[in-house]
Amino acid sequence: MQNNYLFIGAHPDDIEFGCGGTVAKLVKAGHLCTFLIATNGDQGSHSIPKTQLAQIRKQEAIEAAKTLGVNDVRFLELPDGLTHFTFDDKMAMIELIRETKPYAVFTHSKFDHHPDHEIIHKLSIAAIKSAHGPWFKEAQGSPHFVKEIYGYEVWNPINEYQMSQDISSFFELKDSALKQHKSQIQDYPYTEAIKGLAQYRGAMVKGKGLAEVFEVLRTEFLC
Repeated sequence: MQNNYLFIGAHPDDIEFGCGGTVAKLVKAGHLCTFLIATNGDQGSHSIPKTQLAQIRKQEAIEAAKTLGVNDVRFLELPDGLTHFTFDDKMAMIELIRETKPYAVFTHSKFDHHPDHEIIHKLSIAAIKSAHGPWFKEAQGSPHFVKEIYGYEVWNPINEYQMSQDISSFFELKDSALKQHKSQIQDYPYTEAIKGLAQYRGAMVKGKGLAEVFEVLRTEFLC
C-alpha cells in the first residue's frame, strides 16, 4: 500500500544528512514523500552573502530532493537562527500536515541540541498533536492523525535509538543528494563524516553495511 511521508528539516540540508537513505528507500518502494524546510539557511556560509545564500540554498534543496526522487518540497522561509516559533508557524505546519496527510513524520530528534533543530523538533510535535482534532480552524484542511513519528540525527548522534534502516543500497543516492548542497560542502566536506557515521551505524546494527538510525516518538501500535 502506498503511504505519504513528511520529512521536516530546520535547514535545507538536514533531511539528506539525517535520513536521505531512508527517503530514497521509501521512494523506491513506491511511497510519496514531501520535504518541509523550515528556515532559509541564510546563516550557513562564511563566504556567501546572506542576500544571495537563501536563494542558493533553496535551489540546492530542490535539486537534492530530486536526486532522491522527491518532487514535493515546501519552504516555511523562517529566519535562520531561530529563537522561538510563533502561532502562525504552527498553523502553517498544521495546514501542511492536513493537506499531505502523512502516515509518518520524520523530524529532528529530541536529543539534537542545535538551537534551530530543538525549536523545529518542538514545532513539529506541537503541530502533529494539534493537526488531528477539530480545533485550530485557522489552519485549513480536515483533521489528520499521524500514526508514526521518528526523530533523526544530525547535530548530535542519538544515544538510544529504537529503529534502524539498512541504506547500503541507497547511500550512493544519499551522497549525491548531499553533494547538491555545494554552498555547504565548499567550506567543509562533511559528506565524508556522514559516510563514516553510516558505516558506524551499520557496524553497530548489523555488523556490516551502512545504516541510519531513528528515535521512535510514536508508532502505530502505541497510539
